Amino acid sequence: MTAALGLGDWPDGSTHPVLELLVDAIAEMGGFARVTLAIAEGTALVPVAYAGPPGSSPTPLGLAPEELAVPAGGRLLLVPGDGDLTGEAWQSGDLLIGVLTEVDRVIGVIRCDDPHSGRRPDPAVRRVLERCFHQTERTVANARERLELREQFGYAEAARRLVRSALAPAHPSLEAVLEHAHRPLVEGFHATGSWIEVLDPAAVARGYARARDSAVVPLPDDVIDLCHEVGLRLWLEQQSLVVEVGAERPEDDAAVVRIRDEVRGLGLGSVLAVPLGAGPEYFGFLALGRRTTDPAWSAIERSSAVQIGYDLGAALRTASALEGQRALVRELQQLDDYRSQLIATLSHELRTPLTVIAGNLEMLGSLEIGEIGARHHRAMTRGATRMQRVVDDLLLLATVSDPQHPVEEAEVDLAHLVREVAALVATPVHTGGLALDVDLPSDPLVVTGSPSELDRLVGNLLSNAVKYTEPGGTVAVRAVHEHRRVVLTVADTGIGIGPDDLEGLFRAFYRTSNPDALRHPGTGLGLAIVATIAERHGGTVAVASELGRGTTFTVTIPAR
Repeated sequence: MTAALGLGDWPDGSTHPVLELLVDAIAEMGGFARVTLAIAEGTALVPVAYAGPPGSSPTPLGLAPEELAVPAGGRLLLVPGDGDLTGEAWQSGDLLIGVLTEVDRVIGVIRCDDPHSGRRPDPAVRRVLERCFHQTERTVANARERLELREQFGYAEAARRLVRSALAPAHPSLEAVLEHAHRPLVEGFHATGSWIEVLDPAAVARGYARARDSAVVPLPDDVIDLCHEVGLRLWLEQQSLVVEVGAERPEDDAAVVRIRDEVRGLGLGSVLAVPLGAGPEYFGFLALGRRTTDPAWSAIERSSAVQIGYDLGAALRTASALEGQRALVRELQQLDDYRSQLIATLSHELRTPLTVIAGNLEMLGSLEIGEIGARHHRAMTRGATRMQRVVDDLLLLATVSDPQHPVEEAEVDLAHLVREVAALVATPVHTGGLALDVDLPSDPLVVTGSPSELDRLVGNLLSNAVKYTEPGGTVAVRAVHEHRRVVLTVADTGIGIGPDDLEGLFRAFYRTSNPDALRHPGTGLGLAIVATIAERHGGTVAVASELGRGTTFTVTIPAR
C-alpha cells in the first residue's frame, strides 16, 4: 500500500503520483516491507510518500539533513544496528537509507525497512536500489527546481507589483519617489536594505541607502561616485551586477573589489545592482542587499530587478520633469507678481503728478494765453488725457491680475449692461458713419461677477470695434444663453487682424504691426484686460479675424 504524506501538494500535483510509483518500485524490487521517502525542508526531513502494510505508518527517521554524510561512490548507506557490517542477516536496528543529493546538498532520504528475505541487500539488490534511488533523486531535484522557480517568479512578480503600485500615483517630487519605493523593494525582494541613487538634471547625485527599517545608512562620496560609474556601464550593457562577499574572481575589476569591501564593511553578504533609466537616458542605480545567511540572487530576481529599474526610471523621469515644471511655474509666477507690483507702483506714482498736471492745465486754460499758447495747451491736455488713460488701464490690469483680489460676486444682467454700453458708443458710431446692430433677448442674461469689470470688458470690445471700422462699416453685438453659459459676440467689418498678430493679441502692451491699425492711438492693454476679466469670471475669450474683412470676438461666461 502506498500513501502520500506530509506536505500536501508538495512539490506539485503531477509529481506526487510519480513519487508514489517510485516508492512502490523500491519496495517491490528491493524486497522491503516498508519504504519511506522524506524531503529536506529547512533543518527537517518531512515524509511525503510511504509504502507499507495497510494500517502501518512510516518509521520516524530521527535525523536532520545536516547529520547525513553523502556516501562515497553511491547513494546507499547501511548503518548496522549492532555495529557489524560483515554479516549477511538483517539485524534488529539495521538502517538502510538512500541519500538524495543535489550539488553536495541533501535534498531527501529514502528509508528501507524489514526486508522480506531477512537478509541485508547483496550487490545485485544494491545496484537495483541505486538505480531506483537515482531516478527518485532526479525526480525530487526537478520538482524542487520547479518549486523554487515558481516561488522566485512569484516573489519577483509580487515585488514588481508592489513597486509599480507604490509608483502609480504621480508623486510630487524625486524625494517622494525615493521614499515610497523603499518599502516595496525590500519586502518584495526579501532584502535587508535598498539604495536608490539618482542624478538630477544638474548631474548632482541625490538618494539614500536605507536599512530594512528605513534608517538612513551613510556612504562615502567616493563609493557613490564609483557606483554611478558602474551604474552607467550597466545601463549601456543593459545588465545587472551581483557582488558577493567571499566570491572573489580573478576577472573582478577595481570597482567590483571596492564595492565588495564596502558590502563586507556593512555586514552584508551580497548586493544586487541594476541601472535606472528610461528611453535613452540614464538616471542612476538601484542596489538591494542581503545577509550572508540569505538565499543567493536568482536569475529571475535579477531579471525582475532590471525591469523594475525601467519602471523606477520612468517614475523618476516623470518626477524630475514635474519638479522642473513646478520650478518654472514658480519662477514665472514670481515674475508675474513682480510685474503686477511694478505696474501698480508705477501707476500710483504717476497718478499724483498727472493729477497736478491736469489741474494746472485746467487753470491755464482759463487764462488769456493767446493763439499759440492755446494750441500748445490743447496738445498738452491731449497728452495728459492719454497718459491718464494709460495709468487707469495699468491700475485696472494690475487689480484684475492680482490673485489676492477676489472677484465681486454680484448678479449682473449682461443684456442690460450691453444696452447701456451700446448707448454710450452711439455718438462715435454715428459720427464715424457706422451702423450699430444690437441683438439681445428680452429676458435677462444673468451671470455672477463684478459689474464694473464686466462693464469694462464690454466697453473695451465695443470701443475697439468702433475704432478699427472704417466709415460705412457695421458693428454688431449679440448675446445669447447657450448650455448654461452666456455667449457675447462683438463683430465688425473693420480692417481685421493678420494671422501673425493673433497669437499675441491678448498680451499686455501688444501692438499690431498693421500700419492701418497703428494710425489709431491705443495703450495695448485693452484686450489683455478683456482676457483677464473673462478668466477671472470663469470664462473664455476667442477671436476670429481676416485681414481687410473684419474681426469677431466671442466671450463665454458661466450663467447664473
